[in-house]
Amino acid sequence: MLHTNPRPSVVKFGQLVNSLMRMNAFQAAFYASKQMELAGVPHNLYTLGMLLRCFCKLGRVDFGYSVLSKALKLGIQFNDVMLTTLIDGLCKDGRVVEAARLVHKLRILGYQQDVFSYSILVDGLCKAGKTSVGLELLKNMEELGCQPNVVSYSTIIRRLCKDGMVSKALDVFSEMEDKKIQPNVFAYNGLIHGLCISSTINEAMELFNKMVERKIMPDTFTYSILVDAFCKEGNVLGAKVILKMMIQEGLIPNIITYNSLMDGYCLRNELDKARRGDEAREMFSKLNRDNCLQLNTRTYNTAINGLCRQGFVDEAYELFRKMEGDGCLPDGGSYNVIIHGFLRHKDPLEAMDLIHEMVSKGFSADARTMTLLIELVPKNQLDHPIFQKLLRGPDIKSHKIGSSGLSAAAAAAAATQGTC
Repeated sequence: MLHTNPRPSVVKFGQLVNSLMRMNAFQAAFYASKQMELAGVPHNLYTLGMLLRCFCKLGRVDFGYSVLSKALKLGIQFNDVMLTTLIDGLCKDGRVVEAARLVHKLRILGYQQDVFSYSILVDGLCKAGKTSVGLELLKNMEELGCQPNVVSYSTIIRRLCKDGMVSKALDVFSEMEDKKIQPNVFAYNGLIHGLCISSTINEAMELFNKMVERKIMPDTFTYSILVDAFCKEGNVLGAKVILKMMIQEGLIPNIITYNSLMDGYCLRNELDKARRGDEAREMFSKLNRDNCLQLNTRTYNTAINGLCRQGFVDEAYELFRKMEGDGCLPDGGSYNVIIHGFLRHKDPLEAMDLIHEMVSKGFSADARTMTLLIELVPKNQLDHPIFQKLLRGPDIKSHKIGSSGLSAAAAAAAATQGTC
């Protein structure tokens, strides 16, 4: 391209860079942009904007400032899109305070940010754990000459719910409605999720019904939240009703939906029925057989846990060994669940073989497994290297086992966790 005659225009280079960026080939896009400069082809606003995006995508946000300087040197007035790109890059790089300072400095210099920039900053502040600051910024946006939109409000609502401040989230939701801003599915999902966690399912269902009445169509995530909430309350029948509604609306349940339902069956101790080809077992087998969804580690762990709870440890072990062949590698949770099953059913020899295997793969025992080991293994064997290795992983880092068993802190942690 560089050797053609006449020399390619900045438009042609821009098209090339844009094509590379659409392919997520950001390094190649940057190289093409550099070659354009070396060939003496001057940048325009469009190519500078793409160069700035390249730097942000490559995690080199600092170089983004140089693009703004380059624009000024070339007499090109950078626009809101470029500034928003830089603010977004800083937030995604974890430099939210720097992004906030940049917005403040730009405002002083006469560059008024739009609602997209402020929404990005609000989102960045929330993700950085500065929800109260994000909420304050939301309230001040109008004074700054920018009307908050549904994205700004939805971001705050979801974060407040995640932080357990559902009452505050409801206030923000009401404020949004008072300002005639129509809540979208993301705002409803955040609030429904918060209500499911903090209160009864009834309040969440009231909001769900209100959402449907207002012609805001629930999505797969909405239904999955409710399925999970019903299952956690032990109401598998209610979860199945929600699942049926979901399918009737033409939505396809995802693996998260089915995982929640599997959890519900296990909590209700109904997996014994599933052994006869009914309910959870039938659902798991169908998913696996039809290959309609890619089963993930949680799906297997849930099924293994349910089988162990009902005493079908050998069958659970077969499923555990089948995981890798099905393209789903066991994780630390998988090992702990099956080891826990063997220990609960008084088969410490099989459990010890699995413990050795687990340690060799870099996984560690969780508090429940360690508690059962303390109960079953003679105290004079607790200083064995295998037990010390179990305590070095991510689940329990700082506790040591001595002749008296678990330390007080470890024992307390174990006591607060229920057995599965």
